[in-house]
Order: sequence, then C-alpha cells, then structure tokens
Amino acid sequence: MIYIPMLKTRDEELRVLRSMKEHYSDKIIPLIEVICEKYQVRYKTDENGEFIREKHKTQYRKVKCPPTEQDIITLQSLNEMVESHKLFIDYFRFSLDKYGKNIKFKSAELAFNLSNDYQLYKQKVLSVAQYKNMIPVISVKPDFYIPKTELKKFVAQLQNVTEQMALRITEEWIDEYKDIISGLLRNDDFLLFDIEEQNPESKFMEIEELNDLRAKCEIVLLNSPRKASIKNGEYPEHDKTDLINNCARNIAGAYNLTGYGDYCGLRDVMPLNNKSNGTGAALALLYDFTENVFYSYCNHDTSLGTKGYLDIIPLIMRDEEILNRDGDCPGYMKIKQIPNTGSWNTWHHINAVRYIHQTSKYL
Repeated sequence: MIYIPMLKTRDEELRVLRSMKEHYSDKIIPLIEVICEKYQVRYKTDENGEFIREKHKTQYRKVKCPPTEQDIITLQSLNEMVESHKLFIDYFRFSLDKYGKNIKFKSAELAFNLSNDYQLYKQKVLSVAQYKNMIPVISVKPDFYIPKTELKKFVAQLQNVTEQMALRITEEWIDEYKDIISGLLRNDDFLLFDIEEQNPESKFMEIEELNDLRAKCEIVLLNSPRKASIKNGEYPEHDKTDLINNCARNIAGAYNLTGYGDYCGLRDVMPLNNKSNGTGAALALLYDFTENVFYSYCNHDTSLGTKGYLDIIPLIMRDEEILNRDGDCPGYMKIKQIPNTGSWNTWHHINAVRYIHQTSKYL
C-alpha cells in the first residue's frame, strides 16, 4: 500500500516537503497542489552591466526585473526539494463557493488564473512531462468539468509524453468516465478517487463500482479527514480526538486499493487574509499510526494565541514515552528546538512532519 501526503505550494507546506525528503520511498509519494509559481530572481542592470539600485530608506537595493515565463522555476524547485524522488503534480483549480472569498490572492494567483483559463491549465499539466519523476494529474471536480470527448483527447495527449499520469476525480464523474478509467488508463497510471471531506466508510458503493470496472490502473482513495469547518477550539484539551476520522487506510486495505492519501494532519484550505490579530486557540495534533488516531493538545483560551502553546508543550513532553518511544520523531525534535512558543506555521509543520514520519515508519 502507498500513502500520498497532499501539500499545497505555500511556504509552511513546502518546508514539510523539504524536511521529510529522507522519509520518502516507494510507499510515500507526495501529491503537490500547485497554487503559485516560483520565479528565478533577476536584477536590472545598466549599459555597463552594473546593477541598478534604488534607495529604500537609508539603503540602496538592487531593482528586481519583472518575472517572465522564462523565469518560472516551479517544477525545478520542487524537484530539487525532493532530490528527484517521485511526485504527483496537480495544478490546482478552486471555486470560491468551496474555499470562500477571503483568499489571499497574491499567494494563489496561479490557481486563480488556472481556474479561469482551461487552455492555460492544460498547458501547465502537459509541462510536467519534462520531469521523468513527476506524475502529472488531470483533476476533474465540481465547477471544473471536462467533457468526456475532450478528456479522452487530454489523457491520450498526456500519455504520449509521459510514462505515468493520474486522473483525479470526485464521485460525480465515475459513471461518465468509466470507459476512460477501464479503457484508457494504463497499468502504471493512477486513478485518484477524491471523496474530499466525506466519510470513507460511506463510499463503499462507489469504491465497489470502481473495482467492478476491472481497470488496469492503480486506484488510490483521497480524502480530507480534518474538516475545514471545525475550529481549533473545538478539539479536546488533552485527549485522543474523534473529530478526525482516519479510516481511509482501513477502507483502502479492505477493498484492495493501491493506497490512500490525505492532507497529513492539515486542512484542505487556501491561504487566507489573516484577521485573527494574534488570537486563536493554540492546537497541536500528534498522529499515532498504531492506534490510527490523533492526540489533541488544545488551549481553549483564544485570547492567548500562540502564547497558549506555553501550557501545551509540557503536556506533549509528558506524553513522549507514549508518542516517541524510539526517540526519532521529527515533530518532537522540532518542539525541543522551539525557543519560545513558535508560530502557527511552526505547529502546522510539526503536525505534518510527525504524520508523514509515522506513516513512512510503520506503513
């Protein structure tokens, strides 16, 4: 069985990708949802080749050139982070109906453009083929329907330039695309069945329908068990939590699927404009693979914000004999290095790297 940690291209999640690269194997294949571009930085020069500088307060700084298409290094940068390990690349499209209107546009400009330009989306997906270790993903979901005839052409076009590709669909399209799933997808291709925040246990009919197609491709169950609507303060102060249903691994095994994937303890959210003013319930979620459950540590005093972790950290350390018996958990290593309380992003990182490490160690 394989596990697919799903991460978006934003800073805290890319740090997870980089720091966990030694734990990736044939069993762990990250899926990167690309929501923004990374560019090679270039600076303006004069006719003599000297850098042009502008005054900023008391300093003179080099002037950046506006980025161009030729400066895009998104895939190259991702490849360097994982040292050419296998990756799924999903150029992400989203709807405001699902993710809300408070999205930080600057951090998701590419995803916004892809959501409004199918030809650009198609161009980006096809561009993944230049990297042999990257598996391009065609994603079909509510608000982003691709007609069957067009999808057949798209799949065939992608298969002509890459040895592996993936089709990611939600349940609405199983029946319409069954000919593509059973007839076009090859042995080394993937069908990523994305049930989003729905309970995997309730999807037995859809999974049986997919199995009945006798497709040659690998079938993976994707889900988002930590619901975006549940706020930090709703989690237990110090206990295992049933607010996150981690049964996808069991369901994938019961139905002989190739594997499962999720957001490794994070939520399926887009970067948002922050209006918290430093407040909020401090939360740490530490996953235990053996029990298949998250241990929750939460300070319900929302006025403290990240300062609330001062009360949480001693509780986490008290449970180290249970959650870090071998002393090799990168999450615990990070906690011990935090000089004070860390930021919200620090704890997102801890939650995710702990989850991936547990899964890579015991799967």
